[in-house]
Amino acid sequence: MLFLLKRRTRRNLCQAEVTIEMNAGMETIEWLFGEQLRVDDKWSVRTPNGFRWWADRNEQTVEVVGEETGPDEEIGYAVSVRTELLRSLHLGDDELKAIPILMGFASMAGPVYDQEAKTLNLCSLVRVHKAISKWMNPLISVAAVLQIGEARIMGSLLAKMLNAEEALSGPPHHGLRPEPDEMAEIIATLIAPMGKQPSRWSPAEFQQAVDEFMNQPPALLASAGGAGFTVEFPYGDRSSLCQANADQPHPRYGNGLFLLQSFPVKAMSDTDGVKLALSMNKIELTERPAGYGFGSYAYKDSALHFTSFLPNAIYRPGLLPNIYFSCAQRAREMSVRLVGSDWTSESFTQRHSALGRIMDRLRAQ
Repeated sequence: MLFLLKRRTRRNLCQAEVTIEMNAGMETIEWLFGEQLRVDDKWSVRTPNGFRWWADRNEQTVEVVGEETGPDEEIGYAVSVRTELLRSLHLGDDELKAIPILMGFASMAGPVYDQEAKTLNLCSLVRVHKAISKWMNPLISVAAVLQIGEARIMGSLLAKMLNAEEALSGPPHHGLRPEPDEMAEIIATLIAPMGKQPSRWSPAEFQQAVDEFMNQPPALLASAGGAGFTVEFPYGDRSSLCQANADQPHPRYGNGLFLLQSFPVKAMSDTDGVKLALSMNKIELTERPAGYGFGSYAYKDSALHFTSFLPNAIYRPGLLPNIYFSCAQRAREMSVRLVGSDWTSESFTQRHSALGRIMDRLRAQ
């Protein structure tokens, strides 16, 4: 992973006066605060489990919000990044029709609506433990600066479209920031220029990932085709589809890696579909991530889709298999949540795949 956000002059940073137990989660927080994002004390506030800061005029909170012990007894810490976008937002049917604009162009964050507070935030949520923190932490930092940039770009427009108030603020005793921090300009100065280069994920990497990891559970079937792969996971008595493509650029960030996971659900109205997608965002992006919480759910054509886009700037060799296993984790969670079916050994019989179902129909005829 290239530590691409370190291109700035080092500042003298005041250390927190409280003693912090440096578990993997808090190590990530301290690295983001002091080394990667270079947060300015004047424009930030420490919290018990992280910090709030203003790179521009939208508050961003970066915190450890939970922990859990994995099968190997290693403790994983849920690191949340959330940026205030709108307040005083009442989501009626008309407003719900505009929310897919945010979901459809999601990169590493998704919109989360708080019904009680009437707020809409951009959120990302991932687990961090010591074994992965070296390469995961830079991903979190890119997600953070993308949220900042997206809030700046979309906040005013969405406030007008949704008859809401743009969530602008500043730290106590300082008011609104007169000039943005250079981190608020990263999209224009670094992310987008790197996106003009060809995607850094190569056809050979996709083929290698399929050959080494996807011809066995947790995959049902998988194939690589040029700049991407397609894989099926068990989903009740059917399968869900996961696609990774390096030839579908983002309209704002250019080239990178586009991820799409699709889960069939019963047909519903577009507004009910948006409500379902928002409810899943709330779970996965603020409470308990299934896989890497970089992206957003959206509803279309009787399916719930999770979309994510990883810009060229976060590429590193060997990242693709980790992304695949993250998608597999989400596929299993969604099989449980949406159709009430956890994976068993029987789940991986070929009759659950699309090809297997076609063959069953042919035999029945």
